[in-house]
Amino acid sequence: MKRRSEHLVLKRDGRTEFLRATKLARSVHSALHSVGVDEDWRALEVANVVLEALRQKRAGGSQGKDAVVLTTADIADAVQHLLVVTGQPQAAVAYGAVAAERTRRRRSLATLGRFVPGPVGVPVTGGDAAPPHARFRASDPE
Repeated sequence: MKRRSEHLVLKRDGRTEFLRATKLARSVHSALHSVGVDEDWRALEVANVVLEALRQKRAGGSQGKDAVVLTTADIADAVQHLLVVTGQPQAAVAYGAVAAERTRRRRSLATLGRFVPGPVGVPVTGGDAAPPHARFRASDPE
């Protein structure tokens, strides 16, 4: 598929990337597969219809450069809407659940950056407290 400006996606972390239709189709297939529908063609068709609908939506309201940049939320809403309309509401719920799980995982990884390695859940503390690994040293007399 040829890269076009209407396929730019603003990621949740602020990056802008080209949308890969195969990645979208893979995530739709994963949602369909989780509810027992194992049809590759259906996932490809949903991805193509979503991309075409988003193109038409953006073309109708084009106002400047920012109008051609899609957000991941726009794409997720369109996929879930289309899955419900085509008679796959369980797949729409599964698609949303996967997105929620990714968000939860992303937040927990960001939170882990605020903790010291060692016992889980021990926050970084200020003051004179020595870190756990500094309590015992080979040069200290016993």
